[in-house]
Amino acid sequence: MNLYKVTLQGMHSSYGVSYVVAEDPTEAYKKVDNFLRDKGIGLGSERVLKTIELIAEQHQFSATGMILYI
Repeated sequence: MNLYKVTLQGMHSSYGVSYVVAEDPTEAYKKVDNFLRDKGIGLGSERVLKTIELIAEQHQFSATGMILYI
């Protein structure tokens, strides 16, 4: 598992940046998008992906230098 920072274009509230535990970047974005859709938060055009940043990985030799402990 990895920790990602998912940033959306157009979402200027607290939902515009999310920290997500997921296997890969695609899954991380899908988790955020599904949550916002299910709750009826924002328009589709506001939920467009801006960036995904890998923050930490769940193994000792992380490329980021940060270990995710779960």
